[in-house]
Amino acid sequence: MVSLSLLLAGSLACVDHDLVGIGTGGADGPAETGGPGGNEGGGMSDPPPGPLGELPEDDWEPRPHPSGIPTPRPGTYDDLGIVAEHEPLRSLIGLSIRDRAGLDDFLFDVGDPSSDIYGQYLSFEEFMAEHGPAKTDIELLVAWLDYVGFDVQNIASSRMLVHVHGTVGTFNKAFNTVLHLCLRKNPQTGLPPFPVYCAIDTMTLPKFIVDRSPGVLTCDLPAAQSGLIQEGGSVAVMPPDYPLLSLSPARLGAFYGVDKLWEQGYDGSGEAIAVITGTSPHYTWMQTFWQSFGIVRPVPTIVSLLEPPSIRAIEATLNPAWAGAMAPGAEIIQYAGPDTRNSSTVYVYNEAIARMPGDGAKVLTSSLAHREDSEPRLVREAYDAAAAMGASMGLTLMAASGNSGKTDTPSSSPYSLAIGGTQIKFNAEGEMIDEVAWDGSGSGVTLSFPMPPWQVGVAGEISDKHVLVDLALAASPLSSYWIFWLNEWKRYGGTSFASPAFAGMVAVMNQYRAENGLPPLGFLAPKLYLVDEVHELGFRDITVGGTADFDAGVGWDPVTGWGAPIVDVLAEIVP
Repeated sequence: MVSLSLLLAGSLACVDHDLVGIGTGGADGPAETGGPGGNEGGGMSDPPPGPLGELPEDDWEPRPHPSGIPTPRPGTYDDLGIVAEHEPLRSLIGLSIRDRAGLDDFLFDVGDPSSDIYGQYLSFEEFMAEHGPAKTDIELLVAWLDYVGFDVQNIASSRMLVHVHGTVGTFNKAFNTVLHLCLRKNPQTGLPPFPVYCAIDTMTLPKFIVDRSPGVLTCDLPAAQSGLIQEGGSVAVMPPDYPLLSLSPARLGAFYGVDKLWEQGYDGSGEAIAVITGTSPHYTWMQTFWQSFGIVRPVPTIVSLLEPPSIRAIEATLNPAWAGAMAPGAEIIQYAGPDTRNSSTVYVYNEAIARMPGDGAKVLTSSLAHREDSEPRLVREAYDAAAAMGASMGLTLMAASGNSGKTDTPSSSPYSLAIGGTQIKFNAEGEMIDEVAWDGSGSGVTLSFPMPPWQVGVAGEISDKHVLVDLALAASPLSSYWIFWLNEWKRYGGTSFASPAFAGMVAVMNQYRAENGLPPLGFLAPKLYLVDEVHELGFRDITVGGTADFDAGVGWDPVTGWGAPIVDVLAEIVP
């Protein structure tokens, strides 16, 4: 059996992100879960406590059920062998949205400007009443998890997720499987592989859980418990020495028309942007970034979810830094998990979306971008379920589309805008003169979801699956973004910058719209496709460049979507 003691330290510092650099529980549970009392559930109490005791015996029958735990795949998940049963873990178990087909129909109608219910979004309470998992179902799931030996840590506000701690032995017995340890190829080029739990066998769940749950969504090594090291240094105003051929906030704002709204006094004031990150930001370096570019604003409000973060990572700093730079007057609410493992990111994404209406945020950005073909189906579907919840409440959700030229999750969901990548061209004087598609722009035919009705007219000949992307901003390392990190200025590319930058632009547009009698941009994706004026006038078409699979072209294309946003125009013309 594999012990984690020599591998765990390396795993704790692992952070998945989409940057392109250019230099500077409970004890072991019962033996089986096949039935209560003296049936297959050897070791269980007889009768089971609470609501479990009211279930008929047939409901305890174990049923094979899919899971979100990866299986070994040489080169991506290399199998190191069976894990010792005493090793700790954390896991997410899900509950299904009620009437998902009805929710999808509602989302098409509520986003279609020609519909009678256009813009009549649900409150969080209305979503829960119509589509959230029933209270009785969450009570039953929690009771069963406790019964089989897990330590229930958190229940998502949406009731879609339950977060538990336990041991490998508890997990193996509860789900009739054997966990292995695998080394996962790091999604970030140049970084070493890191250990994850894998499962070879099909898992089982009792019938009464199968009837209510998509399955076991995640199973991860424990989060680090070391705590954050105190920040050192102080804020310094020290702009980078050579700003040409790279992007400052002012240069980016001028290229996409945000400056025209800034000049009228619109800076996102009164708006709030939700930022999803694993780990914590570095406040001093973030303020150095802002103040060196003449931006005076407060640091984000941190909402720490699950276990406390143990490290400060560049991804957790650049996201609020660039969202806040584009919307200097907007509040930034940063929902932070302990790390970027699936158990953290899936939960934080869902919980943030559920909390956003109450916290006052209308727009969310995520730079999570894991290749679809490396993430289990249930993980992709968990992100999509959360995005559908957010869209039903009129939130503008967006995610980095990735940097591999292929499709990523969570941007693969049709209910989240997929923000692709471009390269800005400069002349000899450093002036920005053109924009072309970037060959790394995460794009193409998704593995996971059917094509939404609003996309059929432009992408129906490509596939019957959802096709990415919806729009694109600068992301190539050849037209890179500045960030202050490790006490020095660095330049990076990647859609990790494009998504938060556009989120800031949306906040500025929402302020403009609020002060001019227009509704928030809301669930934006259908409007981009269904309203000719929006995609014809609100975007600069990008027709040159492409990835290995698709070329940019006239009108919508998979690599850049409708093209680059013209923010001052979009602010006015979206219905």
